[in-house]
Amino acid sequence: MIELTTRTMEEPAPLHVQPTASNKPKPDVLDNLLKFFRQFLEYCAACITCGCYKGPNGQTGDVYETELMEGERRAVQNLLQYLESEMGEQPTINDERLRALCILTYSDNEELQRSAALCYGEISEKMTVPVTEVILEPLVVLLQSKDIQVQKAASLAVSNFALIGPNKNKDVILGSGALRPLVRLLDSSNVEVQCNTCGCITTLATTDATKHVILKSGALRPLLVLAKSRDIRVQRNATGAILNLTHLQSNRNELVAKGAVPILVDVLQSTDPDVQYYCSAALSNMAVNDKHRAMMIAVGYYDVLVQLITLISSVSTRVQCQACLALRNLASDADNQVLIVRLGGLPALHKLIRNATEDTLSAAVACLRNLSIHKSNEIPIIAEDFLPDLCRLATLTEEQEAQKHATGTLRNLAAGEHIKVISSSGCAESLTEALLSPATHVAVLVEVTAALAVLADEDDTKQQLLEIQGGKVFSKLVSLASLSKNAEVRYNCAGTIGQIALAEIPEDLLDRNVPGLLLYIDKFLGSSEPSFVHISLWTLLQLLNSAIFRESFAKESRLHQQLQAILVSKQSETIKELAQNVVNKLQRSASLDTGLGGD
Repeated sequence: MIELTTRTMEEPAPLHVQPTASNKPKPDVLDNLLKFFRQFLEYCAACITCGCYKGPNGQTGDVYETELMEGERRAVQNLLQYLESEMGEQPTINDERLRALCILTYSDNEELQRSAALCYGEISEKMTVPVTEVILEPLVVLLQSKDIQVQKAASLAVSNFALIGPNKNKDVILGSGALRPLVRLLDSSNVEVQCNTCGCITTLATTDATKHVILKSGALRPLLVLAKSRDIRVQRNATGAILNLTHLQSNRNELVAKGAVPILVDVLQSTDPDVQYYCSAALSNMAVNDKHRAMMIAVGYYDVLVQLITLISSVSTRVQCQACLALRNLASDADNQVLIVRLGGLPALHKLIRNATEDTLSAAVACLRNLSIHKSNEIPIIAEDFLPDLCRLATLTEEQEAQKHATGTLRNLAAGEHIKVISSSGCAESLTEALLSPATHVAVLVEVTAALAVLADEDDTKQQLLEIQGGKVFSKLVSLASLSKNAEVRYNCAGTIGQIALAEIPEDLLDRNVPGLLLYIDKFLGSSEPSFVHISLWTLLQLLNSAIFRESFAKESRLHQQLQAILVSKQSETIKELAQNVVNKLQRSASLDTGLGGD
């Protein structure tokens, strides 16, 4: 049974990208802010006595555009005192400080507006308590400023609240109306603003609800433009935001419709590991859809496959992993399975499988598993000498995912035209080791037993399964067929038992396992699944060749009743014919045994 292993980055959990830091305000930003506030207060004091006092920027009172209000002086004094001595490591914004921030925000003085934005930036870097829409209201106003410095500080503050604060901050930020001005700032010509805003969008796009809202806000067009930015920080954050948006299925369709695929394929050629990672992961998520896969391949005449194969050899482990995952999903299509091999995918995968661990290892083996589905790839995979590595991985219980995909690959290869090569390569020994290990997970057992069922078609393998560890493998198969809680494991084991029964089972081994065999047949005959009934009848026909088994079966009246029930049931004619063959064989055997007894 051949199986695809297509899936997105949302398994077992969504992969969410955190933004790349912009050139945050320098470490002395707080000192500069405090210095400005002190100068401002000095100016306020001096204005009372001398109109020629130079303001914070060297301006005299005669040219200072905004009339200083008492409220602004008090606001500055309040924030200065807080920043100098009270903020500490757990800052908050109480009503008094919020009033001060509002006064500076709504001031006609651009310097005070910048100061408000910088104050928000300082507080947001450490504030871990939830924000409210009321607290964010002045910040949303600052986002709409035409002043670049205000935009930079305000966008960074929003990003900090989303990234550093509690998760609920993201919903509050969207509810505050901040998204609309953030999307407008994506079109800014200033790279610092672009970087901060993209980073904020990236951080916000981590829940299904926010991803949907962001896509509908018009953010996609500027994000796709910024994905090709010459500033690497902007490019990282833009591609990271796009990746987060691809986790929602409905978003993927719109991303493709808006032209995301050719841009991501183009940007995939970046030399930056972070950008490579984000683009690979985004393409992998979109490659779950067959139409999207076709578009990816059509762009640039297989460029995406060539580039992903190259990235398998990246020095970055996470880029290697994502490249393998993307290729695995693209290898859900038969044509791509062949193309990946022709374009040199196997040597790169083989090197990675020999050296990788954990997620990267499982991703590489999962990719190989999909490639092994195509018959034309069987010889190249065998020629590349993957079999020893697959046999090794089949016993690697500490790497469950890799073990599962390795045994699945062996199953695919065994189902092809080279079963003798697979059988003689030591695969049966490795698979039976995994079968007998108590540490083998049930998901791996499904693959192990399926592979054994295919390999058992070979006479040499039948004999091996009877002989390995003195018959323990056969006993384990019988036990799992009757007692496993997993239906696939039970069915696969029954199929293997049926194949082995075609050979001559040693009498002592059969005798030890008769009770288990009868239990398994009893359960399968009574199953509501026709395939289970069919395989048990087929196996029963083989087992009845043994006098030891016939003798025990003859005493099981319940099993005889089940056979009669099948004959008059609504089962298929094939199943009824098998049941009749079993009954006939029992009758002939009984007559023969009676005749021998009479002599």
